[in-house]
Amino acid sequence: MRPTWKVVGVEPIFTVADMDDSVSHYERLGFTTSRRGTTYAFAHRDRLVIHLAQADRESTRVIGSIYLHVDDADLLADEWRRAGLNVVGPDDCEYNKREGSHRDPDGNVLRFGSPLRPTRLN
Repeated sequence: MRPTWKVVGVEPIFTVADMDDSVSHYERLGFTTSRRGTTYAFAHRDRLVIHLAQADRESTRVIGSIYLHVDDADLLADEWRRAGLNVVGPDDCEYNKREGSHRDPDGNVLRFGSPLRPTRLN
């Protein structure tokens, strides 16, 4: 039998135009950050790590996105709004999720969602 391998984790990489601006932005989103030199950084929150890689030229930038499964989409949206950030939603979706999104200064999208809460009948 051939040995097999398995995925044990995933960490997205977002390209950014200005590392200082990006690090500051992710800190406002509630992430802690750490740097590796002047052109690479990490944004940490809970078990999520997002790599921030400064692009050398505009032509090397790639827009990325990530979907965050959270326990309370409204709570996350409120936190980011209190930090002065633009958030779309969250809204109820027909597939039993409550979802919203935020776009960082480089166009990378952080989508987030939580299960719909059951409605209580009076």
